Amino acid sequence: MNENDTIKRKINSYFNGQLPADDEAEIVNWMKLDEKNRLYFFQIKSSLDPQKMEHPLLESSFSELQSKLTINQQFNSKLTLGVKRIYFPLLHIAAMLLIAAIAGFSIAYLTIQNNAPKTELAWFETKVSRGEKSQLILPDGSKVWVNSESSISYPSNFMEGNREIKLNGEAYFEVAKFEGEPFTVKTNDYNVRVLGTKFNIMAYSDFNRTETSLIEGKIEIQKGGQHIPVVPGQTLTFSDNKFSIIKTNASQKAQWKDGIFDFDQITFKELVVRLEHWYDVDIIVRNPELNRIVYSGIFKNEETIWQVLNTFQMTLPIRYSRSDFRTFVIVKK
Repeated sequence: MNENDTIKRKINSYFNGQLPADDEAEIVNWMKLDEKNRLYFFQIKSSLDPQKMEHPLLESSFSELQSKLTINQQFNSKLTLGVKRIYFPLLHIAAMLLIAAIAGFSIAYLTIQNNAPKTELAWFETKVSRGEKSQLILPDGSKVWVNSESSISYPSNFMEGNREIKLNGEAYFEVAKFEGEPFTVKTNDYNVRVLGTKFNIMAYSDFNRTETSLIEGKIEIQKGGQHIPVVPGQTLTFSDNKFSIIKTNASQKAQWKDGIFDFDQITFKELVVRLEHWYDVDIIVRNPELNRIVYSGIFKNEETIWQVLNTFQMTLPIRYSRSDFRTFVIVKK
């Protein structure tokens, strides 16, 4: 088998989501070597029939590869303009494409501030839409699961001692041990200083509180001059400009990443907002007193919104109806 046949086979495997990560990196580097290689890749791509592919992610995986090539060009080009923002659709590496299709992981977005003054940094941002979740691996090997309607970002000098993450929404972290500066997660309410650990942060702006639950390791909450240590099995909450710490089943807080929603004593109002996030629907509660109901229960994300609402209708004093395709109305029985 000659080199062209080998490359052609790998390109076909790439668009079928079957190419190992090492071979994918080899294809990317091969395309960067010579413009003729890029033209050959596009020639093979144009000859493929999407109807005959083994999975439906032909165009998505193609966009992923284009993003990698374009990002490399943007960082190496010498522009004379000021700060420039570029948005690219981004999927995980080919080895994860089928996982993304099955698990419903979202398409992420990469924001680049390029050729800015030296005081500016490029920031990589992953945004997750309603009804979806995403998983990514940071440059230091840390793993992050990002919940629906959430975003995280990190700077281009992340591996140069600036291990800083900005979070809006909810995410679960498994932080890799790494020599140098500690890992820090910044939320609107406080910062979480991490020394290598597993923890969950819930920082949705519409919940009026920020929670950090420590599963394993050691973290410190920092706000102004306050430094509050948190030990495994504790959940720290910041609400109404006050901190509180309670003993809790911290692992329970992170089960959403596995598609399991396990709630203990949350208000119906919060439950409704979470359902809107997870299922990408709008839920209107006609009777405000229903929002004060306290709910505990477990259900799986594989259940449809109708199955979930049917369960609530049987166990809570509510009735629901659908007003249009993605809007539901809940009233008191």
